[in-house]
This record gives sequence, C-alpha cells and structure tokens, in this order.
Amino acid sequence: MITVKAIKPRFQNRVKPTLARQTRRAIAGVIALTSCFWLPAALGWSATGHQLTCEVAASQLTDPVKARIQALMQALPDAQRDDLFDGKALTFADLCTWADQVRPLKQYRSVASWHYVNVARDASSVNYDKCVTGCLLTAIETHIGLLQQTELSPWPRLQSLMFLSHWIGDLHQPLHVSFFEDLGGNRTQVTGYDDCANLHGVWDFCLVSTTGKSRSDLLVELLALPGAEGFEKGTALSWAQESMDLVTHPRVQYCRKSEVGCAPWSTQRYALSPDYQAINWPVAKLRLAQAGYRLAGLMNTLMAAP
Repeated sequence: MITVKAIKPRFQNRVKPTLARQTRRAIAGVIALTSCFWLPAALGWSATGHQLTCEVAASQLTDPVKARIQALMQALPDAQRDDLFDGKALTFADLCTWADQVRPLKQYRSVASWHYVNVARDASSVNYDKCVTGCLLTAIETHIGLLQQTELSPWPRLQSLMFLSHWIGDLHQPLHVSFFEDLGGNRTQVTGYDDCANLHGVWDFCLVSTTGKSRSDLLVELLALPGAEGFEKGTALSWAQESMDLVTHPRVQYCRKSEVGCAPWSTQRYALSPDYQAINWPVAKLRLAQAGYRLAGLMNTLMAAP
C-alpha cells in the first residue's frame, strides 16, 4: 500500500497571511456559488492524461478509501451529471477532468490562475513569488486543507477532491510550471506534430495521442513502470521543482539556459527535433505515473477518516 504524509496547509509559513485568507475566501465563494446554479460547459480537449492519472491513483487506493470516494461522487448535482457526463455516473477517471470542464464558467474564473505556477526566467527554483492571485501550489494547499475538514457537506467536499485530483495532474505536466511571458508554452509555436501547433499542446495532448495506444493499454504501461515504490515521496513544492527542472532541460526545447536565465528556444516558429517523441514520451509517461501514485497517497491519507 502506498501512503504519504498529509501535506498540511501552512499558509502562514508558505505565503503571506493576507494571500492565504484571500485564497480561502475565493474557493469558499466558488463552492457556495456553484452549489446554487450550473451552466453547461464544453469538455476539455486534453482529458486523456488527466484520466490516466486518476486511473493510476484508483488502482492504489485502499478499499475503505475507494468506497468513501465512490459514495462522495454521488453528490454531483444532476445538472452537472447531465451536462458534462451525459447523465452517467461519475467514474474515477472523471474526477481528474472536472476542473477543466468547468473552467470556462464565470463562477470558476476566480481560480483560472490555479492551473499553473509561473517562475522567473532567471530563477533556479520554484517559489511563491508569482502566486499573488493564487497558483497551483496554493491551490493544492487550499484543497488539502478543505478535505481535512470532515464537517464539510458532500458537494463542497467532492469539489475539493476533484480540484485536488486535477491540480496534482497539472503539477506534473512540465509546461504548467514555466514562464508567464509565453503563457507556459502556449505562445511557443512549433512544428513536428500535425495536431499541435504550440509546445504546451504537444505536452498536453500530442505526446500521449501520438503513441496511438488506447487508454487501457497506456494504463497498463504506467502501472508497469519500475520504481513505483518511491514515486510517492516528496511534497507539492518538490514535485513542482521536478517539473521546472524538466521544462528547462534541453530535451524539451523550450528554453536555453545561460548565466542570466533561460531564454526562449527561438523567437520564431521552430521545428522540434525528429526524435522528439522518442526522447520525451518516456518522460511524460513517468510524470503521469508519478502523478497517479502521489494522488493516491494523498487520497489514502485525506480520505482515511469517514
């Protein structure tokens, strides 16, 4: 059984107290508002990676925790079930995609910046300097803190679980820990993949889709990766650092390191190397597996009590 220690929200030590209060007020407002009404949304386009993360996590859950989560999933409002999931019951894979599916909605715009964390081009480590309006790091702390409040009613608790499940996946996608100027690679125009015109899209979608494998086959590969017993180690901050180290590595072709920082790989559209898929898919596959095991560790801890 894979377990990790609960990451307790230490707002006073990690971010300024005023930011922590603003963060908690923001999510409380979102939860209260979304409990009152619902508007339809389009499905996210990069769902497969997030679904794999949740399916890996589900395979590592204890039976009591899995039962509690399955019971909690019944709290999804009928309107959301109809609009997002065609009236079907939630699956574990759905837990990780929900945050993207509701992202276009007005009531969730206050947490738009929580899907990523920006770093300065001259930084060598991830920090909270650019988390003024919230970021992945504060989002993870916030939802861990909310899930530790067992007195929360089922729907707010389910939202917190779905947000956290998504945040852990985002944290392990290297381009979600990157630079503001190019919107995490969304403005980095590349060639080499027919379906992805920017580098963020390559990592969000094309590295997975280009394998040509079904989600079930990919899940088998992820669960077969060696070293799983050590995947759950670390904290959200150290996992973010892993992503930063990856995204600034030459293999990703995102930026070029120098003494003054990591400059853009090119100022114009550029071609990725012919062996880009062969070099980077193993990295992406490992990140998906790590995200799943680490999410399971958090779930097994946070959902241990009824």
